[in-house]
Amino acid sequence: MRTFLFLSIITFFSLSVSGQENNFYYTNSGKIIFSSEAQQEIIKAESNDLRGIVDVLHKTFVFKITIRTFTGFNSGLQQEHFNEKFLESDKYPEASFIGKIIEDIDFTRDGIYEVRAKGKLWIHGIGSERIIKSTVTVNRGKTTLESHFSVMLSDHNIKVPKVVHEKVASEINVTIIATIQKK
Repeated sequence: MRTFLFLSIITFFSLSVSGQENNFYYTNSGKIIFSSEAQQEIIKAESNDLRGIVDVLHKTFVFKITIRTFTGFNSGLQQEHFNEKFLESDKYPEASFIGKIIEDIDFTRDGIYEVRAKGKLWIHGIGSERIIKSTVTVNRGKTTLESHFSVMLSDHNIKVPKVVHEKVASEINVTIIATIQKK
């Protein structure tokens, strides 16, 4: 998976060097917020380290996040368990979403575009085919992306020990907010 992601990014960057840079939008500081709303506890964390690239000509994209950049847990111990026991961040340091935008977007025209992104969501080393709805807003040359979706832990082989199953939800709510721009 890492090799595919690396090759995808290299391909995107090599195309931009060859004179097609106007086709690419980037983000280096998008925000991802997740929440687990279980019977006994609500856990929220976020990261401002979402990185991505969108090829508007081919309607393809790659987004990734380093798992250890999430902060805001209820305690340091909770953050440690998230990284070591649930997401195994040393073994699977990144999550990514790689795919294609289904609808057309005119990145040069102001408007609000409801789109679907189809691709593979990679978490915990397991890829899951997904279609994720998103809102792309173009306003005076500024382009923002916002998406709300859920992730089933079982889809990515993330196991929750019985001792904490009432404190960790099996379905995690995710929000993504990012500004993407030409470089």
